[in-house]
Amino acid sequence: MNPGAVRTLPLVEVEDVSKGTYWLRFHAPAGFACDPGHFFMLSSPENGAPFLGRPLSIGDVHGERFGFLVRALGGATAWFRTLPVGSPIRLVGPLGRPFLQPERSVHCMVAGGIGLAPFFYLARRLRATQPGARIELRYGERSADAHAPLMEAEGELFDVVERFTDDGSLGARGTVVDGLDDRLGDPNAAWYACGPHAMLRALARRLDEAGATDVQFSLEERMACGFGVCQACIVPNRSGKPRYRLLCMDGPVLDPREVAW
Repeated sequence: MNPGAVRTLPLVEVEDVSKGTYWLRFHAPAGFACDPGHFFMLSSPENGAPFLGRPLSIGDVHGERFGFLVRALGGATAWFRTLPVGSPIRLVGPLGRPFLQPERSVHCMVAGGIGLAPFFYLARRLRATQPGARIELRYGERSADAHAPLMEAEGELFDVVERFTDDGSLGARGTVVDGLDDRLGDPNAAWYACGPHAMLRALARRLDEAGATDVQFSLEERMACGFGVCQACIVPNRSGKPRYRLLCMDGPVLDPREVAW
């Protein structure tokens, strides 16, 4: 699949995984290719659809299927959940700048809420290309009912999974950033993160203070096109040159040291 390719594909599976969170899965068409961190714009193929495309990070590519981990946070993401198997969905992508995959002995992934989405495919790719590396996931939600069960992924993809909840109903009490003291400053670790802006801002500060240099964050902002036309997904640039960066073109994966948090 070429960058920015437009395809209409039938939905082959909808799987609920936790409160308001589900997988949308499709059969991979001939020539399908994307990298962890890429995103697609998903929408109804019908003219006059009530919403524009929604940007969703590629969640996983496994065998002949690929999918997106989605949380129903608005009208469009709730609508996708109502679709029966076989429904056509318009996909535009892959788009954006994906994760780099440096060779490291440890890969630490930090997920807040639906920021978990890109880490299944990233872990799967790292497991295939760096089989001796240790892959760690730290995953936080507000409460236990929002946590997605990882099932076989915990053993297949991740060597370590640590869960956090704000209310202490599952795993450790507190935010996912609170549980990083044991790994911060490890010179052998590469860091990846995706989640709410406040979480990423706090994590960026902690990693910067610890002297971590191999760090990549996947950021989220509202966007309408995915091609840099609407200028909606701007992120302030720390250097000021340019003053802003477009996540759809320059991201969604960025070095957090380049962002004016």
